[in-house]
Amino acid sequence: MLLPEKFLICVRCEDGVKREEGQTPIPGEGIPNAEVMLIGESPGAEEMKSGRPFQGKAGENLNRFLASAGLDRSKMYVANTTRCRPYKETVRILKDGTKKITKSNKPPSQHAIRSCATWLDMEIDLVNPKLIVTLGSTPLKRLVPDYSISEVHGTLLTVPIQHAGEKEDSREFTLSEKEYHVFPLYHPAAIIYRRELQEVFEQDLHKLRKTVEELKLNSVLL
Repeated sequence: MLLPEKFLICVRCEDGVKREEGQTPIPGEGIPNAEVMLIGESPGAEEMKSGRPFQGKAGENLNRFLASAGLDRSKMYVANTTRCRPYKETVRILKDGTKKITKSNKPPSQHAIRSCATWLDMEIDLVNPKLIVTLGSTPLKRLVPDYSISEVHGTLLTVPIQHAGEKEDSREFTLSEKEYHVFPLYHPAAIIYRRELQEVFEQDLHKLRKTVEELKLNSVLL
C-alpha cells in the first residue's frame, strides 16, 4: 500500500462512517511506478469484502476488456475516486413480519469525492503515471471538471488536473501546474445497463491501445 497506515481508519465522509465492522477504506493497488493508472468510481460490496479495487464481476469485466485490447491490468496501478462503498438501504417487511434490509450501490456524493481527494492525489503523485485512464463520469469530473464523458470518451486529453490543497483533509480544488495525459472511458459496468455502449466501449479500448503504443508505454502491453 502506497498510502500511510492512517488511511485505513479514515472516516472523513458518511460512507466511511457507515463501513461495516472489520472493513477498511480501499487503497489502490498495482505497480508502484506504473506507466498507466486506472481510476474508477467507488468500491462495491465485493471490494469492501476483499479490501481490493475492481473485484468480483466488475473486476472480471475490466480484466476481460483490457485483455481484448492487448493490455495487462497487472502491470498498471488501479484505484477508485472514493474509497468506501456508497449505498442506500431498502427495507421490506416480509410475510412473517421480519424486516429485510437490502443495500444497493449509488454514486458517491460530492462530499465523499472531496473527502477522499487527498488520498487519490497522494497516489497520483507517488505513482506519477504517464497516462491516467478514467473509468466513467465520476473520476473524469473529479480530475477534469470541464469535460463530460459523452463528449470526450475515447479521446486523449493533455490537461492540468484538479487536486486538493496541501492540507491532508483539504476539500478545496485547484488545477495542477503540470499537464497530464488523461484518456476517458465509460465505466465497464455501464455496459451491463446500457448494451448499446458495448460497441462504443470496444472501439474506445482499441483507441486506448493505439494511444499506449504512440506514447511508448510498452510495459502494459500483453
